Amino acid sequence: MNKKILSWVTITIISLILLTSFSAAFGSDLRQDLSYSKISTKNDIELDILYIYNITSALSRIIFEEYDEENGEIAKGRAFGTKGEHKAAEILFENMTLLGLDTTLEQLCKSPEVPENIITKLEILDFEAKVDGEKIECYISPSWKGPYEEPQQLDYNFSYSDLKIKQIPTFPCLYNKKYAKETEDFVFIVKDQWNDPNGVMPVIDILKPFLNPLKFYMLFHITSLFNIQRETAMWHRFYPSCKALILYDFNKDCYDMTYYPKNGNSLPLIYINGSLGDTIINNIDDFTLDFDLKQRYNDSVVSYNVIGEIKGIDESKTVILSCLYDSWWCQGTADSAIGMGIVLAIAKYFTESGITPKYNLKFIGFSGEEYDLKGAYYYEAIHKDENIIAIVDVNQVGFTQEEPRLTLDFVANKLIFLNKIMEVADKSNYIERTGNVTDIQKIWWPTNQIPGNSGAFAKNRPLCNAMTLFKDGGWILHHRDGLNHTEGDVLKYFNWTDTEVTAEILLNITKYLTTDEQNYIIGDHPTFQFRTEYQMKD
Repeated sequence: MNKKILSWVTITIISLILLTSFSAAFGSDLRQDLSYSKISTKNDIELDILYIYNITSALSRIIFEEYDEENGEIAKGRAFGTKGEHKAAEILFENMTLLGLDTTLEQLCKSPEVPENIITKLEILDFEAKVDGEKIECYISPSWKGPYEEPQQLDYNFSYSDLKIKQIPTFPCLYNKKYAKETEDFVFIVKDQWNDPNGVMPVIDILKPFLNPLKFYMLFHITSLFNIQRETAMWHRFYPSCKALILYDFNKDCYDMTYYPKNGNSLPLIYINGSLGDTIINNIDDFTLDFDLKQRYNDSVVSYNVIGEIKGIDESKTVILSCLYDSWWCQGTADSAIGMGIVLAIAKYFTESGITPKYNLKFIGFSGEEYDLKGAYYYEAIHKDENIIAIVDVNQVGFTQEEPRLTLDFVANKLIFLNKIMEVADKSNYIERTGNVTDIQKIWWPTNQIPGNSGAFAKNRPLCNAMTLFKDGGWILHHRDGLNHTEGDVLKYFNWTDTEVTAEILLNITKYLTTDEQNYIIGDHPTFQFRTEYQMKD
């Protein structure tokens, strides 16, 4: 890059950050001082951690209970617009109603107010892959281009057999005359680096010492996706015989999944586990691949936001506590059945305690988060007349990973708001109580592009205080599934202590935002006394 251009870009970015910082930092209307008295409970009500587990279990089990895989049905978990997501919405609606909330099932619909692509997705109707004639566990990401002869045909059935498997040419460049002239159909194979603790991308690795883990891994992720989009587009154009890309995982027993936005990958992407990938790589000339993929572009997806509300003293303002309830084609336990269970448990705490909040308090399960925050963008657009002064969104929480060490990230668009929230969160001594295996950090993100559902509000409502809470920095089971849905993001990794402390933090934050109570709940008991009232409705 030309040095003058690089200097101009750097100065422009710094100027924009400074300009945004001044407006964002002082835009908050939640600036009261926190004067803590002795930490204690105001009453005998406790957070019901067993209730969180029950909700988590019910949502995680959907992939087993709602799909008939023995008869060929694809188990799609709680993916956007699927029967699994609909079942999850039903579970949330029934449990919110049992808790006494004013509950609404809000269907996402086409409307002039909402983004054009709100109920659309490129979806898989059927798929199968075989290596040397043996069916394998995998995920195939649909292609935003049809075959070489019909690139604009999104509704298409890809079907190939006896494909040779080849490694990607990397020297002297990605373009290779031999592959351009190849007449025999083949697929490329390469290691999937997303969240690989040993992943290498020289272009951005030099930035790692200067960025916190969250920003580095997000940059790594974006760069990885960009590379795949760029490379598959080139192969689709110049290598007519290349029919797909195999991405094998760094995890032995599970494989990755992802969804590319419009005009993303130009070839089908076949994700497989690390064991199979290593076997193929070590004897690449001995294997062939067959795969079938039936896909279509669906512009009428049926999906719902689930909303439970407690009316406040001042009904002119609203505070939202939210979480995604959809998932990838897996149990989706940490991402984020646990977070959804925490949201409902806090609602349960409020109703059992008889608390009337200062403002309307909404507990929302947003749909389609994994498909570009569909539910959150819909809600924000439809409820323009609602004065949402704060939203706290929960994402992937409640699990433990010792290597690489993760961080519990508090990411917010307003500095004053973030500092106040952290004063509340720090009272729970998260690091010590969870075994000193996870760090905790605050991240001020003044660009209004914060991760998670709260990003839709930060982007479109500059005065709204928006925050997302999640663990990241290289979660190696992110979006993973494997071994008949028993590996990857699954229920067995539910961590009771981490879930308890995280739920406590979120309860205290919710109380801070919606009540005048300054006495926060801090669990200091060696064993939690689980409460069983309001057991989850099956």
